Amino acid sequence: MPTPGANLRPFQTLQLDFAAYIRHPERNPLPAGIEQRRMRIYARLFYNNVESFLSNTFSVFRKLVGEERWHALVRDFLHRHRAQSPYFSHIPEEFLQYLGEHDRQRPTTPPFALELCHYQWVKLALELAPDADCAFDDEPLAIDDAIALSPLAWPLRYAYPVPRIGPDFQPAEPSAEPTYLIACRNRQDRARFLASNAVTTRLLQLVDEGGAMRHCLETVAVELGAPAATIERSGLAILNRLHRHDVVVRNYRQPAVPRAAPSSGCSGETLVCLCRRE
Repeated sequence: MPTPGANLRPFQTLQLDFAAYIRHPERNPLPAGIEQRRMRIYARLFYNNVESFLSNTFSVFRKLVGEERWHALVRDFLHRHRAQSPYFSHIPEEFLQYLGEHDRQRPTTPPFALELCHYQWVKLALELAPDADCAFDDEPLAIDDAIALSPLAWPLRYAYPVPRIGPDFQPAEPSAEPTYLIACRNRQDRARFLASNAVTTRLLQLVDEGGAMRHCLETVAVELGAPAATIERSGLAILNRLHRHDVVVRNYRQPAVPRAAPSSGCSGETLVCLCRRE
């Protein structure tokens, strides 16, 4: 759509005025030649549709901030944010971008707002994501199997303990230790969260980078300064547990070719967040 101030035709000016009024009727004038009653109906339907979808996605956040602040945020989002996607299902993701862009300008918004909303959005994103282009199976993994991270498994790290946040727990500061989770959707299309930790997250990062299982476990052992046999035994158990949850899958298209292990300077705290729109 043309920007205000350009050399516009009359219908383009009307489009801009129409959209501006719908976004925020209290701040923008009524478009010329359109009955106020009709415009108010358009504006109300538009707001209610978007607000309802956001409310269903971010129900915990809405409860925490209260009705007045919630509706003020939604109205400001409609007024200020310019969405990059035409799909209605992407509105919550656009709201996340809005929170990230304007979070510092709202001192009354909880400091955990963006992370909490991201945590609530992830489940919706997984449910809407395309089916994984991989095969799930129940055969236990062996140390020399080629494996991969399922496209529907997203390792996450949050500074705040987002699963615990609610009316009775609203932290003012990040936790001393990050909260590690794995969001995943299994072969039955059930989306869920699994508890994780820094080492498991690092291991999954190495797997996602294409490393053979034995090489990934050797790398973790070097980074932790732990005996290779111990890490191999415990790591294989962890990967098999994640395999049963459809987080890790067999990589039939990639041969299990070991690569040179990196130096011990790598950090076991390396993080990966695979939340992405497909």
